[in-house]
Amino acid sequence: MADLLRSLVKWCRETEGLLAEAPDEIFAQSRLHELALSKAVEQVGELCGRLLLKYPSFAEQNEALELQAAYGMRNRLGHGYDDIIVQIVVNTGRHDIPALRAAVERILTDAGEPLS
Repeated sequence: MADLLRSLVKWCRETEGLLAEAPDEIFAQSRLHELALSKAVEQVGELCGRLLLKYPSFAEQNEALELQAAYGMRNRLGHGYDDIIVQIVVNTGRHDIPALRAAVERILTDAGEPLS
């Protein structure tokens, strides 16, 4: 499970890195930026889905991580590109993903696991 959590931290950082490089408006103006951000957020959700599937007790014990919501976002991004609202993806990346990363890093640290 630690490897999966480290992958999740990695993709959270990828998302945060993309957002650090450009203002919010660029993601609505540039398809390249939009797709890069969407892919990173989708990958975060995919990893959350794997945690739900492989480690349901972990998910239950860590409801504050909102793994189901992240997986739901992944499904929306993966199957509904025509209906994606870019600002929601940006807001998710700016607010939810940093909180998720910090929480997962705490879990890894508390378990004595390296972060990378």
